[in-house]
Amino acid sequence: MQLFNKTGKLIFKIAIVAFLTLFLFEMAYRYHVIDFYSAQTNGLNSQKDLDATNIDLMVFGDSFSATSKEINYVDMLRESRPDSSVLNFSVPGFGIRQVNTFADKKIKRYTPKAILYQVYVGNDLIDVNHLWDLEKFSFSRNLYWEASDHFLSLGYLNQRLAILNVKTETRLSGILKKEFDSSFYDIRTKRFLKSDAYYLDNMLMLKGGFKKRYLSWLKHMQDFLDTVPQDVPVYIVWIPHQAQVGDYYYQSMIKLGAAFQEKAAIQNPEYPFFSEAKRDLSNYKNVTHINPLPFFQSKDTVNNRLYFVNDPHINKSGNTVLHSFLQSQIPFN
Repeated sequence: MQLFNKTGKLIFKIAIVAFLTLFLFEMAYRYHVIDFYSAQTNGLNSQKDLDATNIDLMVFGDSFSATSKEINYVDMLRESRPDSSVLNFSVPGFGIRQVNTFADKKIKRYTPKAILYQVYVGNDLIDVNHLWDLEKFSFSRNLYWEASDHFLSLGYLNQRLAILNVKTETRLSGILKKEFDSSFYDIRTKRFLKSDAYYLDNMLMLKGGFKKRYLSWLKHMQDFLDTVPQDVPVYIVWIPHQAQVGDYYYQSMIKLGAAFQEKAAIQNPEYPFFSEAKRDLSNYKNVTHINPLPFFQSKDTVNNRLYFVNDPHINKSGNTVLHSFLQSQIPFN
């Protein structure tokens, strides 16, 4: 009994220390006590731009805006406007909650003349509140997803561990394949579809639990926009999910197990996630919503696919098309 009591007290002390450590780390992360993403920032920007002030364009986004320089639309914008300064603060796996941990400091430090905020409609609402299912996923995965909805720093730690995970080579193999193969398709998408076949449809159409997720996302987006001076234009760029772009990708999602109520509804340029956000953020007069969906739909062909076949991201052609579209939409010097 005495041994049991000692063991219980030790476990309790370890739990308290672990919680306090996580709490302190969470506070450091939320208030950006140190720059947790300096490595990504340095990799996406020149030292000249990082040393500058009053830059022309500041970019916030996720993996769609943080790809390699060979295919990144942000770098294409840089190259097409060599006299302009561009700072890219995008990070793979990012969402609006993570952006809000440091956006205010970056905006005050660099006083941008314009800001580009990139939305990906395929998972931004899930980043606000994860999908989980006790019957279809392990207890540990459900526990992590639930905890990371409250402790943002867990997402950062998971991202750092993922970089060290050699299994990411499987994703690279899927990206390099030229034909659709469900066994090579992005595992995160398949995991979500396993949880809910209608999750894409519900997310784009703001049905079920995704309406609540949207309202939470909207509040975080308003917090972000409130940090931007009113005389600084903000361009919110809405990256569509590939199923919205054409039947080729739509059928790929069906093969993966996705289900949709109506194809025409999600492929309509005024789909609810976009149209309701445009309406709900209309009081911000410095905000312009840029929707490349119709342009993508017109440019994606059999001989020029804009997305990777086995991955939800846009490929080099997609980045080139996006760059071309943004060139006509963002008048920064």
